[in-house]
Amino acid sequence: MSKHGWALVVGAVMTIGGLAMYFAFLDVETPVIGLRQAGLVIAVLGVIEIGATGWSMMKSGGPQD
Repeated sequence: MSKHGWALVVGAVMTIGGLAMYFAFLDVETPVIGLRQAGLVIAVLGVIEIGATGWSMMKSGGPQD
């Protein structure tokens, strides 16, 4: 799989994992930073990763190894 392909997979896993954390810990109170907030941050970073990879793929002219 190409580098772009792996980057898309990583972004998707981060997004799904972050959203799972966000919804799994809806009613859980934790000290310092909540697990919900951490999940939301991870999900947003995953979306940014997917967007940056897509932008890179468009600028490079397609998937490359």
